[in-house]
Amino acid sequence: MLRRTSTNIISDIESHYDKILKNCNTLRSLIQLHSVLTTTGLIKQSVHLGAKIIISYSTFKHIEHARFIFNTHDHISSSFLWNTMLRGYVNNGFHAHALGFYKLMHGYGIKSNNFTYPFVLKSCASDGICSYGKVVHCEVVKSGFGTDGYVEAGLVDMYAGCGVIEDARKVFDGMGGRDVVCWTAMISAYEQSGRGGTALELVKEMQDESLRMDWVTCVTVASAVGQLGDVKRGKSVHGYAVRNGFLDEVPVVNSILAMYGKCGEVEYAEMLFEHTKKRECITWNSMLTCYTQNGLASEALSLFEQMKLSDVNPNEVTALVLVSACAYLGSRQHAIKIHDFITVNNIEINLSLWNAIIDMYAKCADLDTALKLFQDIPLDQLHVSSWNTLIAGYGMHGYGKEALNVFNQMKEEGFQPNHITFTSVLSACSHAGLIDEGKKCFSELETFAVVQEPKHYACMVDMLGRAGQLNEAYELIKNMKLQPNDEVWGALLLACKSYGNTNLARVAADNLFNLEPEHTGYYVLMSNIYADSKNWEQVGILRQDMKNKGLRKPAALSFVEFNNELHGFHTGEQLDSFTRDVYQKVKQMVTELKMAGHVPDLSCVFHDVEEEDKDGMLIYHGEKLALAFGLMNIDPKLPIRITKNLRVCTDCHSTFKLVSRVYGRKVIVRDVNRFHHFEDGLCSCNDYW
Repeated sequence: MLRRTSTNIISDIESHYDKILKNCNTLRSLIQLHSVLTTTGLIKQSVHLGAKIIISYSTFKHIEHARFIFNTHDHISSSFLWNTMLRGYVNNGFHAHALGFYKLMHGYGIKSNNFTYPFVLKSCASDGICSYGKVVHCEVVKSGFGTDGYVEAGLVDMYAGCGVIEDARKVFDGMGGRDVVCWTAMISAYEQSGRGGTALELVKEMQDESLRMDWVTCVTVASAVGQLGDVKRGKSVHGYAVRNGFLDEVPVVNSILAMYGKCGEVEYAEMLFEHTKKRECITWNSMLTCYTQNGLASEALSLFEQMKLSDVNPNEVTALVLVSACAYLGSRQHAIKIHDFITVNNIEINLSLWNAIIDMYAKCADLDTALKLFQDIPLDQLHVSSWNTLIAGYGMHGYGKEALNVFNQMKEEGFQPNHITFTSVLSACSHAGLIDEGKKCFSELETFAVVQEPKHYACMVDMLGRAGQLNEAYELIKNMKLQPNDEVWGALLLACKSYGNTNLARVAADNLFNLEPEHTGYYVLMSNIYADSKNWEQVGILRQDMKNKGLRKPAALSFVEFNNELHGFHTGEQLDSFTRDVYQKVKQMVTELKMAGHVPDLSCVFHDVEEEDKDGMLIYHGEKLALAFGLMNIDPKLPIRITKNLRVCTDCHSTFKLVSRVYGRKVIVRDVNRFHHFEDGLCSCNDYW
């Protein structure tokens, strides 16, 4: 009978506890097992079990427990343990700790190997420390691991992460036998730097060398396709993933969902999501993002209700997407509901999420709560981005003086304004008609060494246009130090619409049609300018041009909030049991407003419609239906809150002003451009939007 050695016995014990460890699905069960291993002494004696426990604690984000086990282990000289601890730091995002640990490793004389370097290089990339990354690169070469495929891929990732794509390419070009890992690293480098087209060209080169994409490559390629919005190629990637069984990999599903979202193919994303059995939190987040990106915020909130019924716990990314959806809808009740959910479920609120919540309340016309949340930010966490969010919030409501006060307070407290700050404060000055203050802020760009951007000029053009200074606005454009974009010319075109300057409008429109030949809004705006001047021939030409290009004005949709629900109305909606009463209320409202002196603005309807039909078409605009519903159902003491996905037409704008006076109601409307606060017959936009 053979005698078993102590090595065999230890191996059996390790195997026994290894099986138990795999079933430790909670932190509590892990701590209990840790206690048993400590009592038996195995935790200090076995490198294998020590490493496994370190990995497990790292997975539960208890890195301090992992480090304690490492520090008290008997085999501190084991490179395997050092690499495991290093992996824990990197996977938890503690990159500065990882680099410090790597230096400590050298101090103890522990040699790095091909498992060490990829982790160290990842930390260099994440912290953008290219100089130290080059030091590590030299160490890689000296230690003889310069030809290891995974280390080479790590070098490519490091240089790409530091924004030095040329050096990444040099490493790639210098590789010997490049396997799919190396190719994927370089493809990913181009994709992450926003060069999706180059990434796809490299995929073709890889395939020409008879190498096939693995599932990791597929993830990167789907992301590159999403950048380009290439639906045809995106479907090809999806098909490739299906044929090769890659849809069993969660990251592949998530990347294809994200790709369809960026390409606007919501139905394909829905089909993929419905057929995905293994849905992790990131999968739900990808579908939620797809809806939100494509203006389907209500669908996102409905999907979230399904998510809550699943066994998946939402995280801070889920919260960020939902907050964005509420901001898009302008629904205060939904905003409160989501905010409460975040608080009750202890979802970590980082600075990005905090700013997003402030922005959400501002876009839901609750500036008091937005301000309170801003004031609740701990001083040591207050960032320029938070100031920017509050300034933008005041600006979109036309509260220019309040925005300027925040801007001045920001400077007094030692915060350096950036390009976003100036965009927000200039926009605020424009919306409030603060011309002199806006010019002063524009001059401060140079004071704070902020590079002028097209957005800054667009705000200035809008500001001057609001004051009727169209020639000065045009001169500003001609003297720009950079090429004017569609935002700049669009601001001028809007000013021309407000002041009836058809000649200058043609100049702006010609530039816009060259820059954005498929932007429906610019064609519609120019068509309205021609209609205002009774130039029906040009209106017809523009409409035909739109038809030839397949351009259609997006369907108008207005929402009104009542009893924690959003009620949507389309222009000219068909009668049913729900809308019949609303239509009757609209008719009654229009009759009463005419008695109060309202004259419909028929220029909002195309010329080739009979006059009596024009009046009828104006009556049933979606925002009027939403207003009538609000008058019928919402407590007179409360404001009526309406959101519209397009610009409010001039007739609806004048109607809302008169309603606020005749009915004594406060109405808050958010259209695609800004907020309108109607009260006592006046609007906060001063009739310029």
